[in-house]
Amino acid sequence: MPTYNEMVGKRLRSIRKQRGLSLQDVQRLSEQEFKAAVLGAYERGERSLSLPRLQRLAEFYSVPVGQLLPLSLI
Repeated sequence: MPTYNEMVGKRLRSIRKQRGLSLQDVQRLSEQEFKAAVLGAYERGERSLSLPRLQRLAEFYSVPVGQLLPLSLI
């Protein structure tokens, strides 16, 4: 069974790809707020996201925070 971090990462990757963005695009468009390497680690579930960081990513992608959470937690 996937870990919580992996499930959140899968949601993050899905939303980024739905918007047609690469990791480098996010880094550039966020003016380096979200580094490509760090965002990639979030998406792979290798790094935990703090709640404020999750909220900032939701704002960046223009989605409710709940959309970034695994469906089993909503």
